[in-house]
Amino acid sequence: MSDRAAETYARSLFDLASASDAVDAVDEGLRAVAAAIRGHAGMREALADPGVPVEKKRAILRDAFGEAVAPETLSLVTLIVERGRVDLLGEVAARYAEIAEEERGIVAAEVTTAIELTDSARARVVEKLTSALGRPVTLRERVEPAMLGGIRIKVAGRVLDGSLSSQLASMRAALSTAGAGGEA
Repeated sequence: MSDRAAETYARSLFDLASASDAVDAVDEGLRAVAAAIRGHAGMREALADPGVPVEKKRAILRDAFGEAVAPETLSLVTLIVERGRVDLLGEVAARYAEIAEEERGIVAAEVTTAIELTDSARARVVEKLTSALGRPVTLRERVEPAMLGGIRIKVAGRVLDGSLSSQLASMRAALSTAGAGGEA
């Protein structure tokens, strides 16, 4: 249910933002609001508490974000809070970003590395993927220390796995199927 609700909210907000030529501003604002609420336990609890009057919740949102975000963003966040769905904000923000990228023809690539990419490495990955795909690419980065090293990229339905852990697994498999040698 939450996936469908998040999709509906995100699509509605995208349509509103498109009509007022505010897609980027709404994207940035929605991410900032979701992060701020996620990072501030007191605010999150107050907005999720059914005992707090709706007008008080509206005032909290207006005071915290009214001047900082596009009106469309504030309206949607207020609606979500009023309906008791504060837990959906992060999902709505993520889905909105995906919709905006799809509409612009941007390809999202999920990049997993053992350590955080440097700015120059990130730029090289984006440049190579953009060149290979012939379309602009944005990265969704994840750090997974268990990879040991290398990089794994999921893009356009394909997985490019150059991680050290997958290379070690391939070597293990090759060695386990090789005959026991030693005699010449």
